[in-house]
Amino acid sequence: MVLAGVLAVWISGVVAAVHPSHPVHKAPRELLNRIAGSAHAVANPYHPGHAAARTVTSSFAPRSTPLEFGGDPTGVKDSTVALQMAISVCLNQSKLSPNGNFPGDTSFNNGHSIRDMGGCEVDLAGGEYLISAPLIIPQYNANMNFGFGSLVAAPNFQGDFMIVIGIQGSCKVPQGSCNIDINFPSLFIDGGHVASGMQINDVMGVTIGPGGYFLNFTAYGIQINQGHEVMVDRCWLGESNFDYDFAKFGTVPNASAIQINGNDHYVLNTIVFSSRIGLEVHGAADYIQGVHVWFPMNRALSFMGPPVSAKAFFVTAGGNRFNGCYADGGRCVFVGGGLSKNRWMNGFECCAGGGLGGINHGIILAGDSIGPGLEITHNMFGGGSVWHEPAPNTSSDRDIRAHAHSMAPPGDCATAFKYNTTGLQCNGLQQDPSAKTADACRQRCCAEQAQGSCNVWQFSGDGDGGGCWFDPSIGNVDCVPEHNAGPWLGGATQDPSAGGNAKIVGTRIADNSFSGQSGVGTRASMTASGPGSNFTLDFCEHLVFKNIALVRSLTVVDGATAGLTAHALPPQGCSINVITSSPLTKGGMLFVEVDSSTYTGAFV
Repeated sequence: MVLAGVLAVWISGVVAAVHPSHPVHKAPRELLNRIAGSAHAVANPYHPGHAAARTVTSSFAPRSTPLEFGGDPTGVKDSTVALQMAISVCLNQSKLSPNGNFPGDTSFNNGHSIRDMGGCEVDLAGGEYLISAPLIIPQYNANMNFGFGSLVAAPNFQGDFMIVIGIQGSCKVPQGSCNIDINFPSLFIDGGHVASGMQINDVMGVTIGPGGYFLNFTAYGIQINQGHEVMVDRCWLGESNFDYDFAKFGTVPNASAIQINGNDHYVLNTIVFSSRIGLEVHGAADYIQGVHVWFPMNRALSFMGPPVSAKAFFVTAGGNRFNGCYADGGRCVFVGGGLSKNRWMNGFECCAGGGLGGINHGIILAGDSIGPGLEITHNMFGGGSVWHEPAPNTSSDRDIRAHAHSMAPPGDCATAFKYNTTGLQCNGLQQDPSAKTADACRQRCCAEQAQGSCNVWQFSGDGDGGGCWFDPSIGNVDCVPEHNAGPWLGGATQDPSAGGNAKIVGTRIADNSFSGQSGVGTRASMTASGPGSNFTLDFCEHLVFKNIALVRSLTVVDGATAGLTAHALPPQGCSINVITSSPLTKGGMLFVEVDSSTYTGAFV
């Protein structure tokens, strides 16, 4: 046995307290019945509703179960040691392998080679096992399966993750993969609000699912670090149950369901139903398809402000592909390197919770250096849109600021403030010393707006230069990244973030459909009718970025006047003046198409 060596690499950690109002959920009966009724299971005399040993097609197939080592399949007694001993049976299978090493591997010239476990299987046989420490699969092992049952973290769990492969950051071999071909089918993991789910370090060819279910995890459901070709397939994840009301119990979401810190990984046909962040992508060449992220009661937007900053998707690196993903009442936030060389297509967005529709939701592009190679095409927006916001103050995802009106009641004029001035400091505003809160400041602007004279408001609790400020005429306002008396909260009816300062290169946001509002993109077209020879066209409502980089086409049609030409003056923000060589008659038409993005030879 190699048990002692395995237990020596347990990850240290602290025991987190279970919130007294937070229910502890065990494996759903439906899942247990599905496992029990599978072709691999028969009745289990130890625990009604669970399956017993799976049928093995060959008597020579390497296989172990925690039952063989005194594990308790009813989930009452601690089975940590029994499970680690079952894993050690597979670790020792390399001694029985014809060559001892994984096929095709001999040595990394560092004294190590990857041991072949021969397809060994740790079969939970439909049981539910209580564990109090991480289950470890050490480096330099390959060809193993672990699943077909449930793991539940004990209240006294010591460690960070329930299952750990390898040691984070320690694999120094070609391709950075020290474990290969380790799979987790039909596995239910319940963190009990004291542990994260699974940490996968420096591997290749690891598959999680199908049929994975991760519940009640603390910081992470699944964390993938470096390596490549981890595949998460047909899994369900939630840091709470799908019906848990965070606001009712006075709690906030805390976890990331899936975090990818590496390249070439895959997440397919997976559901996140409760988590602060559904999916984080911090690597390149990752492929995400059919991922649906939602939140209990569709209240994710209630938690988008600091320090929580809830998001459906959070992307900080380029070179990734997102196909057919569904942001259900949340925000897909792209920052930093995530603003270039990414493709988001065939997606769907809808369903902000009641009273939350006025908050920017859908796809959020946070930063002023966009592209090249950013494509957002062929998506359906059911209430949200594509928004450009200022970059966060720091690289931390928790610093992406939110609208101060995130909890505004239905009917509040806050829904008119479509643009986020949080994180900006606007000059040229008028102060109202009587408004002592952000809500009162917003209401002051609402009252002024009823007279048509307030387009932006800001509030800071800083006593030195802070307070409530509002603007009766946005034309005289200059907004820059905040530099004193912050943090500033606020909103505006027009984009105050000096969108013309953004650098948009080789970016295409087009061929999307929008419900309930005007569509936006990097390209837009408008028409103007005669009579006249000088036309001003305002594209602001139709452009994600409030600037015009170039005029793509300009056409004049007037049957009454032959030989008409037209030319455009330099754009002013997102407006442009077009002058015709002769006045258009009443029936004449002018067609103009513009683009916010400049061209690049690498993006055609």
